[in-house]
Amino acid sequence: MRVLGSNRGRYTIRRPETTMTPKTVTLPADLYERVQQEAKGEGKTVDEVATEAVKRELARRWLERARREADIRRGGMSDEEVEATVDTAVREWRHEQRGR
Repeated sequence: MRVLGSNRGRYTIRRPETTMTPKTVTLPADLYERVQQEAKGEGKTVDEVATEAVKRELARRWLERARREADIRRGGMSDEEVEATVDTAVREWRHEQRGR
């Protein structure tokens, strides 16, 4: 890992890896220092801690979008109402299948 320099309190980090695409990420100095401290405390590299944090944040954002979409699809129904609707639909379908 190379710290390429500082620009108004921001550090640019570049670390080419054999299994990853080389990248440049610019972080505010205080955030970079926090990531460094976390990495040191966990015995990990800055890249490892940063990668884990980005993965967690992307997963959190995906989950939030999925929740919003589910709320829209539910039409404002509670869990109990959804369950009752599904149970009714299953019973009706089974009843129709027996009549065939």
